[in-house]
Amino acid sequence: MEKYYKNENNYHIMNINPFKRGRTTKITVINLKLQGFNHTMKGIESKDEKIEIKIPFSNKLHTDMLTDAGVFKAEKGKPIKIEKIEVSEPFTAVSVQPRPPVEVLPGAKTEFKIVLKPPEHSYAGPLSISFASEQVEMVHIEISRTIIERNGKRIEIPASSRMLNIEKGKIFIEKVQLFKALGYGETVNSISVSFPFKLVSTDPSLPAKIISTNSYIMSMHIQAPTQNYSGELVFYVS
Repeated sequence: MEKYYKNENNYHIMNINPFKRGRTTKITVINLKLQGFNHTMKGIESKDEKIEIKIPFSNKLHTDMLTDAGVFKAEKGKPIKIEKIEVSEPFTAVSVQPRPPVEVLPGAKTEFKIVLKPPEHSYAGPLSISFASEQVEMVHIEISRTIIERNGKRIEIPASSRMLNIEKGKIFIEKVQLFKALGYGETVNSISVSFPFKLVSTDPSLPAKIISTNSYIMSMHIQAPTQNYSGELVFYVS
């Protein structure tokens, strides 16, 4: 008899046949991969023969890749077609629902249910799940540091270097701390960004007044360039 139950990590475990005694599968972390991006979900420990993992997948504009425990593609007006889903060894994918190819329209959301067969032996380690989609052109971005420039004064944000492999023209998010650039009660009227990037929008939207400690953190929705880039990322604030 099939039995289903739900654990605290929102995974559904299928207990179909008794697992061999003493054999345990401990997935320490689940790595999700899509077009050069990585996202992680919590792991799980199970002694069951098959494990079903539910993965929310949204095609949303201006969505943080690490939000809502899902895989996101921030691309305006374009569907994304998942051609294939693969899992890393020593696991085997028994079934995937809905079965690829699956097209996720802009603004839509679907949920993939992947039933895995664990290895025949006890296992402790990561699991990787790769979402293969249509080929896209990627650019490599190396941000050496992030600078806020206001009234001729340049302020460097600590530990702001990062590297990205991202689709040409794709929108990504930078969360910027404005604490050293603005005082309490001041208003941000406009923000622009250095070439070859383009600032698409901000959250909160402008003008924005600094009225609490949370007000100092602003999410910048930035369009990536169409060619590789290495250098500073500068925000001009007024």
